[in-house]
Amino acid sequence: MTEFAPNLERWWDWYAQPLSLARAAGEWTWIERIANETRSNNPVISAQVAFEDSLTAGFCLLLAGALAVQGGITRRPHHRSYRFSDLCLQSNSPDTIPRCIERLIVESFRRNAELYQALLPAESAMVDPHCISQDHCRLAGMFYLTKLNRMEKSLIDGKLELAPGKRPSNLTIQPYHRIPEGDWIKLIENSYVNSKDVPEISSLRSTRCALEGYRANRTRGVEGWFVVHVDGKPAGCLILARNYHPVGEISYLGLSPEFRGKGYSFGIMQFALDWMASQRCTKVALALDSRNEVALRVYQNWGFQDTISYHAWVASPKTFQSSDYYSST
Repeated sequence: MTEFAPNLERWWDWYAQPLSLARAAGEWTWIERIANETRSNNPVISAQVAFEDSLTAGFCLLLAGALAVQGGITRRPHHRSYRFSDLCLQSNSPDTIPRCIERLIVESFRRNAELYQALLPAESAMVDPHCISQDHCRLAGMFYLTKLNRMEKSLIDGKLELAPGKRPSNLTIQPYHRIPEGDWIKLIENSYVNSKDVPEISSLRSTRCALEGYRANRTRGVEGWFVVHVDGKPAGCLILARNYHPVGEISYLGLSPEFRGKGYSFGIMQFALDWMASQRCTKVALALDSRNEVALRVYQNWGFQDTISYHAWVASPKTFQSSDYYSST
């Protein structure tokens, strides 16, 4: 169990007071899970932005792989004694939510985050006026990336229902460590070429950091990284994971351009789902760029169904420009 620094717990007690018990418990559970996955005792970056007698407080989580993910935002009366975070800024605008997000972005970049991300549910109406909106993200200096669809497929008692098709005889899939680390990274980067699955990310986040993030999501003792070979030549990569629920995750699947559109998806998916069944997963999940229509049809043919969609907003230190909305207090 991760032990958190006392100053974080003190700040959290203050931050969570205006929240409902359900929301506070959910956010804290999320923090604990991220801290355990990243093996970090200090994954939280917090910020406070004041305007007159109101104070907006928020946090983000710094994940393994130099990825910062937006957490919660809350408002409460401003009292000078409430200065438990490492930031307390005075805003020149009453719209303090985007100002708070912007400060979190700046601080995450100072801690070497390569990417800052906010995922906003696409279908849910905002009931809480202090929830983060797409306008808040835009005003904070983030840019819209895409709509991500989460898809799931049930596996009952380890039984696998196969989609119609045939696994190509020239297709083999082997553990990734059978090729040199440098070749593995080059193979992943080659799979990014002309990809339709969030292609913008490859220019914003290094491959090594992306792999570090995938590695943190692995269950210890479960090896799910594979190289796809066609006629004995490395053609693509497949990264699978399993958590303790147990739910399997297709974290990444990519082929080099010359191997796409040749019918290899059936064999790769058959292998992936066989692996999930061998791990006794009850469910398989993945996240897909809604613009990737070819992959969407492949997953639908295998019985995957949409569960929830998110609008993805991001900021990168390569493009982000801080505003002049605040002065230190």
